[in-house]
Amino acid sequence: MEHYLAYIALAMLLYCMFSARFSALGLTMPMVFLSLGVVFGLGGAALDLDAATTFHHLAEVTLALLLFADATTLRREALQMIGQRTRRMLFLGLPVAIILGALVNLLFLPQWPLWEAFLLAALLAPTDAALGQSIQSNDQIPQTYRDAMNAESGLNDGLALPFVIFFASLSVGEADVEVGTGTLLSLVASQIGIGAAVGALGGFAIGKLRNHVLKRHLMDTSLGQVATLILVGFIFFAAEHAGGNSFVAVFISGIAFANAAGGSVKHARHFLEGDGQFLAMLSFFFIGALFVPEALAYLTPAMLMVVIVSLVVVRPAAIWISLLGTPTARNERLFYGWFGPRGLATALFAVFVAMDFEGVSEIHGILAVAITAVLISAFVHGITAKYASEIFGFGAEPTAGKE
Repeated sequence: MEHYLAYIALAMLLYCMFSARFSALGLTMPMVFLSLGVVFGLGGAALDLDAATTFHHLAEVTLALLLFADATTLRREALQMIGQRTRRMLFLGLPVAIILGALVNLLFLPQWPLWEAFLLAALLAPTDAALGQSIQSNDQIPQTYRDAMNAESGLNDGLALPFVIFFASLSVGEADVEVGTGTLLSLVASQIGIGAAVGALGGFAIGKLRNHVLKRHLMDTSLGQVATLILVGFIFFAAEHAGGNSFVAVFISGIAFANAAGGSVKHARHFLEGDGQFLAMLSFFFIGALFVPEALAYLTPAMLMVVIVSLVVVRPAAIWISLLGTPTARNERLFYGWFGPRGLATALFAVFVAMDFEGVSEIHGILAVAITAVLISAFVHGITAKYASEIFGFGAEPTAGKE
């Protein structure tokens, strides 16, 4: 196993050294490490599905760090500008995407049980802005649009998880269908509400404390970045202990922390982004090595159609519907709808269902569709992200959609 680890470390080092060149060629980090993982997996590397638990924990840590780092860029002014867009895409767009997705799943996979069709739709609903990371640094795309997409992708992972748990429970007969709606609403409310409360209170309190100790020279500044890393861990586990959604808590805490601490969080954010990128490389490599070969072997033409329609039709239609009646331009709606790439959350939640819910009859198909969606999305959205401003006709400043 040691020589495989050496190869992986060398590949990560070389990618970092030539990352600007890769970016200029339109090759994103997920594209590179998914491909390397597939090569290792198909080559008979000493990796198998018994490592799913390792991937599960790795992906959780990675997602938490990246969510917190992304959230610290959302200051009060940005939140005021993107508020209506984000609320609509989350609280209307996400449920619509799940409903439309379930209908598509039943159309192409009519033999599947109803609740497993909904479960798959919920797994394909969360998005990952990291797959189109070049968007966030593209000054030709209006900052408001980038912030809105960042906020939506940061929160919809946590918002989708209660739907995943609910439909997985229905699939294995652990939930009462007759009170399903009430149960789902209660689950969503508790997960999101408690998670948001823990994140907001914890992030704001630690942000204020950080300023206090820095002003009075009570903290060794060399430990400031480590303290922020520990904050992410504290919020994640505190939310889980309180019964809330850890990913929602982490993202909200990043917003609260940044707005409470002000400019002192910049270096801490860069530290977390670095750690997060390192872990993301490993996570996408694991997806490619552990899951992609199995997924492609199990994939059917009908399952492939589900993936394509989910990416090309379901997400864009759901976002378009959710933004009806808002002052958003046509190209802005198309931009949000298209850039809903599937990434770590989709893979993480699919593995979570496979590990924690015995009796899901179509679990192999669910894993195959989810992992294939991540693979295709990494390449399709990664490539189009490079040309986003040209595709959607953006200038340097937004021409519509200000609130």
